[in-house]
Amino acid sequence: MFRKLLFSSIFIAAALTAAAQPIKVEWGAIAGINIPDYTTKMDKTDIKNKLGWQAGIVTSLKIGWFSVDPQILYVRQGLRIRPEGGDEINLKSNSIDIPVLATFRPIRFVRIFAGPVFTVLNDCKHKTDGDKVDFGRVRPTVSYSVGAGVTLFKHMLVDLRYNGQFKAKTDVVLPDGSRMDKLRTYNVALSVGYLF
Repeated sequence: MFRKLLFSSIFIAAALTAAAQPIKVEWGAIAGINIPDYTTKMDKTDIKNKLGWQAGIVTSLKIGWFSVDPQILYVRQGLRIRPEGGDEINLKSNSIDIPVLATFRPIRFVRIFAGPVFTVLNDCKHKTDGDKVDFGRVRPTVSYSVGAGVTLFKHMLVDLRYNGQFKAKTDVVLPDGSRMDKLRTYNVALSVGYLF
């Protein structure tokens, strides 16, 4: 309920602001690292997370102190899963994420943002006998992102964001046919970008 109110308030404020001021469009590139945190409620299943990275294109539709910032990001993450009584599975997840962020600038160079993230592609594979095998989706289709950043020298972006999910995935099937109960993923991402 709180999330729905937050997102509704953000977009209402955007609409009111847009009616009063002209729109300025900026675009650029962004890249950085992410620290994933995959967890499950299966106590005897061990999960080890690996440092990941992301890179992509950012745009900003500025209307005074507010902007809408759609982005397209390639996100790479990894994890190792050792199910109870099973062998360790080394997974690599590649996804295309589209965050649509509502950004406020309470001070000229400080940005606070939040919004939904749509994962349109999630290709997760593991190796079995030297061959890459499809594992299935480990990331949610729709998640959210909140964070803050600064704009340096009018063009350089430095962002710190928290990416979470609304509910756990319950359809993750392991290679032995068993199912993983409630796989959740969160990550903290640090990115540096440049707007033209």
